[in-house]
Amino acid sequence: MMRFNRMQRRTRTPGNRLICLSMLLIGCFITLLPLNGEVLAEEKAGSKEIVIVSPPDGSFVTEKTAFLAGHVIGEKIDSVTITGAEVKEANGKVTVSDNTFGALVSFKKGINTLTIAGGGISKQVKIFYTPGDNLTKNFVPPKGFKRFYIHGKADPLTCTECHRKRRGKIDFKRITPVRSNCTTGNCHPKMGKDAAHVHGPVGAGVCISCHNPHGSNEPLQMARTGQELCLVCHEAKRKEFEQEVIHPPVEEGCVDCHDPHQSPMRFQLRGDSKRVSSLCFNCHEEEIFTKKHQHGPVGVGDCIACHFPHASANETLLIAPLKGGKLCFECHEGVKAQLAMKNTHKPVQEDCGKCHDPHSSDTRFQLVSPPKQLCKSCHLELSPDVYKAINTAKVQHEPVAKGECTKCHSPHGSEVTSLLKGKGINLCGTCHEDLGYDIGESKNLHGPVQTGSCSECHNVHGSDFSRLLVRDFPEEFYTSYKQEKYDLCFGCHNKDVATKKSTTKLTNFRDGDYNLHNFHVNRAKGRSCIACHDPHASIQPKHVRYEVPFGSWSYPIELTVTKTGGGCVVGCHAPKEYDRVKAVAKPSL
Repeated sequence: MMRFNRMQRRTRTPGNRLICLSMLLIGCFITLLPLNGEVLAEEKAGSKEIVIVSPPDGSFVTEKTAFLAGHVIGEKIDSVTITGAEVKEANGKVTVSDNTFGALVSFKKGINTLTIAGGGISKQVKIFYTPGDNLTKNFVPPKGFKRFYIHGKADPLTCTECHRKRRGKIDFKRITPVRSNCTTGNCHPKMGKDAAHVHGPVGAGVCISCHNPHGSNEPLQMARTGQELCLVCHEAKRKEFEQEVIHPPVEEGCVDCHDPHQSPMRFQLRGDSKRVSSLCFNCHEEEIFTKKHQHGPVGVGDCIACHFPHASANETLLIAPLKGGKLCFECHEGVKAQLAMKNTHKPVQEDCGKCHDPHSSDTRFQLVSPPKQLCKSCHLELSPDVYKAINTAKVQHEPVAKGECTKCHSPHGSEVTSLLKGKGINLCGTCHEDLGYDIGESKNLHGPVQTGSCSECHNVHGSDFSRLLVRDFPEEFYTSYKQEKYDLCFGCHNKDVATKKSTTKLTNFRDGDYNLHNFHVNRAKGRSCIACHDPHASIQPKHVRYEVPFGSWSYPIELTVTKTGGGCVVGCHAPKEYDRVKAVAKPSL
């Protein structure tokens, strides 16, 4: 009969992680791992020998009673006599059947020297015994003795239960996966019966697929150690484990993640049956994954959407390389298309993780920090002039002040320089909707508007001038003339148009040679340029606006153009006409 103690959970630092075994498939026969060098020794012609299978010579045991098993080579004998320990059989005489024998022996505390003799040959083994309940953590057995784990409830074993005869002899190199009674008695009655997913050998009751019924130098009488225990059946995984990056629990053995017996989860994972992440949290700190904004796979606990559980050619067991966004593009195809654009954000080309936390973050889109601080972490050094404008500006652009850089810039890629989401009014009009509408309905566009160069007049990050202008321009409708007040316009337009009263070349807006620009602007109560002109676009020639803003009122302007002059109907004065060839009436000063 074979009984095995329930496998106890072991812990290891850091984190006292649970350890478990991977699933095993059951074959017709299983190779038996040698307990010592003698067990599978080749029988030499004419040799006569008694071989002790369990416990082997030099064993250190903590169980008082063990089943001593052995076999005889090269001699036909009926019995052997065991001395040096208490034997249940009368006088220590044990029957030999098919050249095999076994008996329950009890040890005294300390070193036990056992002699097994019969048919003129003998064998001596030394066993050191001390009770397990008195064993201290730092206990060291006498020199030459090695810990040997045996079942706590020793029972007699019959060799032919597990070993078959081949050519008239019992083959000790292979075992038959015979069903055990471990789960049918009082020891492990629920094992393999009350879980959704049961390990194959457990379901079939073939406990000896993993545990050696005689005993082992490994805890829990395991037949093999680490990966090798599982790879006996899961041979296909061996090549997978040869990759560059190995999951640490896999290197130590499969049991950190897989329960060797049963589990509520598929593959006997050590989780709560709902999410793969419940397994991962046995080792990885849950706080990293449970912040306000979670990556989709993290939110549903699907860690293996991005990570291989066993091994990978990529860092951190990723299913694809981080470089160039290859991992992220497995799902985020839209971002991949952005990287094919003319201008791409350098961090995206290198590693999306520079801006995004792949697990969770307290910031939307799993950004590693709020947008304002995130952009600043690189661009304060890369674009010092921009941040100087932002930090010192008297007038701030609202999205910039709020740190909403992505209102204007695409964080991944764009067809427009500076990763802008659009050019000119196509971008600015997304916020300045009325302006966008007016420009879209106009026939005549101001040059910078026509070329989409809003920044020729506006500093989009911040300015010392009103309306984010790059140079000075009066805010008032009426203002006394000073050249520096119109620094914005004179950056492109000739300043003499406002200073010379008479001209035949500077402007077509004249009556004879009398400069009507000078008349309107260069005076104590002069009008600013935008009193008559729209700086963006107009349905009338020369960007003349279709209405004049005046406080809370607006007065319409109707411009009539002739070959040599024109006329103006406006709410601020009576209708006027002008002619460049034949003056109509010189305005009074």
